[in-house]
Amino acid sequence: MAKQEIGYRANMGTPTLILIFMILCLVTFGMLSLSTAKSEWNLAQRNADSVAEYYRADKEGEVFYQMVLQNSHSGNLGDYYDSQTGIASTQIPMKRSQSLSIKLHVPPDQSGKIEISQWKVIQTEDYEIDQSLPVFKGGN
Repeated sequence: MAKQEIGYRANMGTPTLILIFMILCLVTFGMLSLSTAKSEWNLAQRNADSVAEYYRADKEGEVFYQMVLQNSHSGNLGDYYDSQTGIASTQIPMKRSQSLSIKLHVPPDQSGKIEISQWKVIQTEDYEIDQSLPVFKGGN
């Protein structure tokens, strides 16, 4: 009978080790899932902020367009208008070193037809990538 008890305990250890390994795997995958969900949430928040910022700048751009449209008849466009090229332009600042660049072609005959030459988001600062790496070069 003593031999049967020893065999029974040996059979009990293998399923226990497998169960512990499975629980460890599930906990690891759960933590990885939480980490991924947090990263995706942060990315979604940044995207939402970028879209909201673009719509804010676009709204200001529409106000600029209406101002150019109203003042094109009188020819009073101020500093926004370049008479040599016939283009009224502005840059509306946004977050993260960006701005909305708007260029409107105003015909000299003041017919009221304004053509949008450019309406896009541009970078206002040069993007510099840090190429330095703290690599060990050996002792001297």
